[in-house]
Amino acid sequence: MSARDLLTLQSACKRDPEGYEEDFALQLRHYEALRALFAMKPSRDHKEFSDLVSFIAHVSVVYREATKGFPSGVVELLERHYAILDAHLRKNLTSALILLRNKGVIGVEVTLPLFFKMFRVRDKTLRVMMFKHIVSDAKAANKKKTDDKYNRTVQSFLHAAIKDENEATAKKALAVLTEMYRRNIWTDAKTVNLVVEACKHPSQKILVAALKFFEGQDEAAEAAAEAGDESDSDDDPSARDAEIKSRSQVSKEDVFKAYKTVRVTVGYFSLFFFVDKTTRKPVMLEYICYSRGSTVTTLNHQDR
Repeated sequence: MSARDLLTLQSACKRDPEGYEEDFALQLRHYEALRALFAMKPSRDHKEFSDLVSFIAHVSVVYREATKGFPSGVVELLERHYAILDAHLRKNLTSALILLRNKGVIGVEVTLPLFFKMFRVRDKTLRVMMFKHIVSDAKAANKKKTDDKYNRTVQSFLHAAIKDENEATAKKALAVLTEMYRRNIWTDAKTVNLVVEACKHPSQKILVAALKFFEGQDEAAEAAAEAGDESDSDDDPSARDAEIKSRSQVSKEDVFKAYKTVRVTVGYFSLFFFVDKTTRKPVMLEYICYSRGSTVTTLNHQDR
């Protein structure tokens, strides 16, 4: 069946699930047969198989019982062969999982570990798509009210990911955290503490990215630029720059008196920052580098 015929059948199945149940069952059996062939040569572009995956993902909501094993099958294929899959097929399989997640067929605990594993693939289009989904999924989950269960699940995973020795995994975890903060999705102390954990990562790149977050140089801008999503209604760069400038005019002693200051020490570096009670954003006060002996070098706001 051609891709156009599948689209026609897809619309018919959504309109009249019972009337087209046999037609759907036929395509489901065809998918299972092609899946066996795909497992033999996963590196080839199986266009027909890809079209069937997309078709089943779209109609899975109306045939939940018949497709209950479909999500786990797609996850298994990606986990085993994501590194060698044809780029077009890999993107379609990932899109199918995103669609299933958006429809509530699968939970975030299924997609998140797999996507962070696939962030290692040298496919920018795929990485952008997964990153945008992770952020938009969290935004949707907390749109009406704070979803504590969802947030605990995702933050627990990110806490483990940000400690991962793999630099790509830790960097993406940090990018997700800072982007959530930038979009005002997560602005609590737990999110800031997770970024503090990044300061302890053995990679200097991760350490610098975390320090830039506390300096107000939002490292999420890099991730947002990669995701092609610089324009967000929640952000006003000029207002944020003006706010940072106004803060720089306040003396360090005044801030120490007005706020509870936190000190983070990593190796030869100490970072002093506080969380602004009004904007709930972390503001760095002092960044100290301890050289050999007793010499102490303090960097002021401009030098940082």
